[in-house]
Amino acid sequence: MIIKLLELLGTIIQQTFLGITLGALFALIAIGFNLSFGLARIINIAHAGFYALAAYLTFTLVKLIGEFIVSVLISATIVSILSIPIERYLISKLYGKHIDLSLVVGFGVLFIVSSLIRYIWGLEPKSISPPPYISGQLFIGRIIIPVYYIFVTICSAIIFLLIWLVINKTMIGRIVKASIDDLERVCLLGINVYRIFTINYIISSFLAGLGGGIVAPLISIHPAIGPTIILICFSIVVVGGMGSIFGTLFAGIIVGLTISYTAILNPSIAEGVAYLLMAVVLIFRPQGIFGK
Repeated sequence: MIIKLLELLGTIIQQTFLGITLGALFALIAIGFNLSFGLARIINIAHAGFYALAAYLTFTLVKLIGEFIVSVLISATIVSILSIPIERYLISKLYGKHIDLSLVVGFGVLFIVSSLIRYIWGLEPKSISPPPYISGQLFIGRIIIPVYYIFVTICSAIIFLLIWLVINKTMIGRIVKASIDDLERVCLLGINVYRIFTINYIISSFLAGLGGGIVAPLISIHPAIGPTIILICFSIVVVGGMGSIFGTLFAGIIVGLTISYTAILNPSIAEGVAYLLMAVVLIFRPQGIFGK
């Protein structure tokens, strides 16, 4: 009986660490989606396409140059560059328009990116392994923690700290915060908010690319990973609150832990429980936990 309890405790601790890792990664991917939603009132479904494309680019670059971290950074940079014409010729036309239009355009971009992925890489799932210096496992008694999980958590924490510093300690960040709270008043001050929208969109795409590259060793890379992550991003935005950085991080970890703990009992419904959590928050606090 004691042995079984110890095994259960070990499993819970492992799943807790997995949930925190997943949550930090989800939050990293969702923060760009949330900023686009909170600032420009754009539901950026194309975010999922950038995430998926970065995962495939990371897979290809790792095979070509053999350096994982460099491949992730190059992939995120390529994705952010590709997002520039999309923002200029498509997304920029939607600022100030009805939010439904952004859904239609976003789905269109996601469909095009997914089709290109299938054309270039095919339908067969791809996979890569973490580099030797961040692979292996850490043993704490009977608890096994992959070193790559620690790497992902630390990377996500550092990136979130940088985002927080930019938003709270720079002029552009203050303009972004003010625009989320009262866009009309910021416009009346003579500030070109549309330029801020463009910068925000490019940075959001870069963050989606980072998320796609970092997640590549953790998942089977296939064309459907984009639509899956956008649903999780949307649930995190709803739970945490529109435009809230801390809310995104908090909600990401809550969603990650929910998925991880549910997987102990029934892995097939783990993601569904995350959407149930979103529904509960919508019922009792529609603006999100940290939303205004």
